[in-house]
Amino acid sequence: MPRVLYIHTQALRAESPHARRTFEMLTLMRRAGLEVDVLTLPRGDAWPKGLADHVYRTLPVPFARSLPPYGSGLRRRWATVVTALAAARLLLHKHYDVVHCADRAVRVGALLAWLFGVRLVFEWRTASGHDLTAWARARSKRSRRAVGLIIADYPCHPAGLRETGLLGRIAVIPPLPAPSITPLQPPPARPKGSSQLFRLAVFSLTPDLSDLSDFLEALPRLIERPNIRVSIAGGTPAAAERLRKRCAETLPADAQPGIRPAIAGPAEFSTFVAPADLVFFPAASGPLPPPELLDAMASRRAILAVRCPAYEGLLNGTNAMLIDSDARSLALGVLRHLRAPCLCVDHACAAAETVAAERSIAAAAESLRACYALALDQEAP
Repeated sequence: MPRVLYIHTQALRAESPHARRTFEMLTLMRRAGLEVDVLTLPRGDAWPKGLADHVYRTLPVPFARSLPPYGSGLRRRWATVVTALAAARLLLHKHYDVVHCADRAVRVGALLAWLFGVRLVFEWRTASGHDLTAWARARSKRSRRAVGLIIADYPCHPAGLRETGLLGRIAVIPPLPAPSITPLQPPPARPKGSSQLFRLAVFSLTPDLSDLSDFLEALPRLIERPNIRVSIAGGTPAAAERLRKRCAETLPADAQPGIRPAIAGPAEFSTFVAPADLVFFPAASGPLPPPELLDAMASRRAILAVRCPAYEGLLNGTNAMLIDSDARSLALGVLRHLRAPCLCVDHACAAAETVAAERSIAAAAESLRACYALALDQEAP
């Protein structure tokens, strides 16, 4: 069984999207049959048990402890030295087949690969804002040759990477639903013309709730229907409070939506989406679908979403309703689900089937295992 040293040089915040992606990768590595030890800075939250065999911290150096996630200069270099020394000490006392580096830790990994001859795996995230081609061009040829495998979360454009020689060493592992999200019962089919409450759950994908401008414009049209109830989640607590005050000033008291800050954790997420007949998502700004969308699909809930590149290939007319980014289309989309009793059930079941088929944790773990085996079988550069 291959042994892996996973080096993580960001402060862990357990509720952040970055931490979720890290936990997801460690879960896949464990399911792929790898023995994993984690080395991280001496700050941040505690790592959940079961994700790694051991979690090691670097020395409690003040400069390293106050290091920002990204940056350059003396503090960045000092943290690299501290992390490299801690990793070298582990490699001297334990045998590791692979050094797995997330984000900026690749600098440490390249040094360790050169000193100890271990294979180097680089985990590159599109969400970090870096371009893989630009990263590869900025590295020396020796540094690129040291990388045995690059794990990306988004397909890379081959034109720019071909000249770097990395194309054959890139594995794409797309984001997955949270492992603890379980499918709920689909929303019940409502009798046509029923006065039963229709519940709409709305997710904001921005901290200030600015992506809900079209929805807030459409909200007065929706609350004219007495059997529609709306709940909104997302943003910071301050942004949620501002939205609550705005709704109190403009909407009737008996029609004001329930508003809460961003969902944190699968348990609270399930509590929020379980009563919903329909879940609305505004357009996502990045190239990847937000994790809340994957969780909602896995939870077997009908999706109404604004067309954008992040949803292409995942949502279609069979498993969701895609609309244009305007208040009128949004209102019509909600009312169509209200008037068509079986539409929510059909979309909810199709969404869960799509996630199970295309974003399977078991399939992703098997793919990662095969990629690791290939990287280990390759001759050392």
